[in-house]
Amino acid sequence: MTKSGPHTYGTHNDSDVPIVDISPFTSNGNLESRKRAAQELAGKGRVNGCVGITGHGVSPELLAEAFKITKKLFDLPYGEKMKAPHPDGPTPHRGYSGTGRERGAAKTETESWDGVKKQDYEGIIDYKESYEIGSEENEVQYNIWLPEDVFPEFRPFTTKFYWELHKAAMAILKVLIESLELTESEAGSVRALHGGHDNQLRLLHYPPIGANQLENQYASRLGAHTDWSAFTMLFQDSHGGLQFLDRASGDFIDAVPQDGVLYKNIGDMFQRVSNGFYPSALHRVVVKNPGNARYSIPYFVPPSSDGVIEPQPSRVAKDGKRLYELVTFKEYSEQMFRTINMYS
Repeated sequence: MTKSGPHTYGTHNDSDVPIVDISPFTSNGNLESRKRAAQELAGKGRVNGCVGITGHGVSPELLAEAFKITKKLFDLPYGEKMKAPHPDGPTPHRGYSGTGRERGAAKTETESWDGVKKQDYEGIIDYKESYEIGSEENEVQYNIWLPEDVFPEFRPFTTKFYWELHKAAMAILKVLIESLELTESEAGSVRALHGGHDNQLRLLHYPPIGANQLENQYASRLGAHTDWSAFTMLFQDSHGGLQFLDRASGDFIDAVPQDGVLYKNIGDMFQRVSNGFYPSALHRVVVKNPGNARYSIPYFVPPSSDGVIEPQPSRVAKDGKRLYELVTFKEYSEQMFRTINMYS
């Protein structure tokens, strides 16, 4: 593997992230078309745990408004944004976090991956600011809102947007379930884990990076990590920078921004549900256009906090071995937070 610094592993110029059309699941496609889409997802998504998704049902108009709202949020003076501060600890994981506060590379439990050692990148500080939003019915991960007079349209729009993205997430979950050829009982159990109230909408702003910051090998937009969720949906602007690890070559490959495409990556929980059929995708954000600000909107889809996560029996039977023990998302998250320090 080529490696010239903690966050500059070998990178291809063109995207090798495959694209899958799931419109048969969002536009009442017939059984055969849904089966083909699920098989395509299985073939392409199991390689690196990531695919681009078209036909997801999120309208271009809604996305354009979401990015407009996101930019308006981060254009607010710092003092105004800090009227909804993210707390120092992980609960609730909501509200505003300032630039350089989080270390995303600390989030992965992977100590090494095809020669990439965790200590090579875990010191990276993320050069970004963020705002976290969840379900209004989640009493543990409760929302921290800006005062209405600061940004009147923010709360109504993002609440609506949150649930629109949940619809797309459930379509993707259907494709994932069908791609694994789970039994009816298993499929019902997996669906029951994803009611939407534990999801997380994240708005991100990556400010322009100056020449002096580029010289710092630990200055990154987002360090390499895996997500703890079942899977993540990500929308990005035209500036790019999102990359996934190609497990075969050990290089990071570009997820090139394309109209109508969201990028989906498998997280640690669905890796367990699938008994490793789908790997949790190691990914990062690098500096592509240092003089430009970058905006992106990830939507994390975890299982319910106390839901039982374990390899599905039919997958274990096919694989001939059970790779993971039973865990709940709450237990897993607490264990990870005990062993890492995500915040500087």
